[in-house]
Amino acid sequence: SIHATLTSNLIVKLSDFGFALPQSEVTTDDPDFVTRARTFGLSIGTGQKINVQIANFAMAEDMHALGFVVLALMLSSLAELVTPEDPVPPTDEDTLQRLLGEIFDKDVKGQFRDYVMNEEIWGYLVELLDEDGGAGWSILDSLVNAREKAAAATTQENLISVRGLLNNPFFS
Repeated sequence: SIHATLTSNLIVKLSDFGFALPQSEVTTDDPDFVTRARTFGLSIGTGQKINVQIANFAMAEDMHALGFVVLALMLSSLAELVTPEDPVPPTDEDTLQRLLGEIFDKDVKGQFRDYVMNEEIWGYLVELLDEDGGAGWSILDSLVNAREKAAAATTQENLISVRGLLNNPFFS
């Protein structure tokens, strides 16, 4: 391959959380947030006091967005191209949202994995995500489907977090 890819040399630095807020400052004043939460079956009203369920859904929204960023980054940067002119399937967020949401019914570990596996250029990526019993696919599934998992969480013990995902064998 003309593109050398050494994942052991990859360093990702996250910075500039310009729109980030401490959890204590999350509000339900954003009508779009309230509408999205309601589509997942949460009873949230505009201006409602923040509770654990609302805070968890807000974090899940961030994790959901992060999932698509990570997925697009992996699909584009780990594609094994023979020449720069090789065709690459679209990896933009809108396409990935449509694929996962409408075509593959949010099935990251099954149908979407099969889709990625069928593209020769993503063979290495599939191998990487398949390691440790599919640990990488589990991370992507947890991120991309974070809102669904947050809506289903009924107790504080069921809350999801990025910190919890870091215990996944994919990161060891």
